[in-house]
Amino acid sequence: MSPLMIDSADFSQKLGLISRNVEHTEAFLARGTVHFQLPGFILPVGYQLLKSRYSDEYRLVTTEEGKPYTAYAVKLTFHKEITFPHSAATQVMVWRTPRAVHQRVISGFPQFFFQWLLSEYNIVVSDSEQTGDGQRFWLRMIDWAFTMNYQISVADGTVGGEWQLTPVNSYAELEERWITFAWGHDREVHPHRRLVISKK
Repeated sequence: MSPLMIDSADFSQKLGLISRNVEHTEAFLARGTVHFQLPGFILPVGYQLLKSRYSDEYRLVTTEEGKPYTAYAVKLTFHKEITFPHSAATQVMVWRTPRAVHQRVISGFPQFFFQWLLSEYNIVVSDSEQTGDGQRFWLRMIDWAFTMNYQISVADGTVGGEWQLTPVNSYAELEERWITFAWGHDREVHPHRRLVISKK
């Protein structure tokens, strides 16, 4: 499944409104959470990084006017079909607050979390649907991955049901050949193409 370009997702609308953000954050906390330490990330005073006890969902939570507020949220899924026999992680439901008061805290956080994800699981695969923000984030992380000498591939699942991985050798090659191949608006094609960053 490759990145089908989509508008802002439903969860974004839920978390984007302060009243609904509070409601969703309270529900997230009520289901049970544990504190999570992201190596090397210094949590500013007034913020907690929490992981759900029952799913791979992480949130950066703060308090506004005595109520809990999510400043950043991400959920992970794990699968093998694209990178078989190796397991890979995918970030789904990624959201960050647009509110100015939190920007200094969350500005570098998504990259930090992504880098931890890659160090922990070795392979990260893009989601089957992405917003324009999601695409820009992935292009930034691919550019960073090239500087780390990691392996970048395009996964194509549109040919005979088997995923075929093609290495991408440079950011220039990505721009010239793969961006329009991998990202687009065709529901028949683009959910079946993905980008892969691998440490292996």
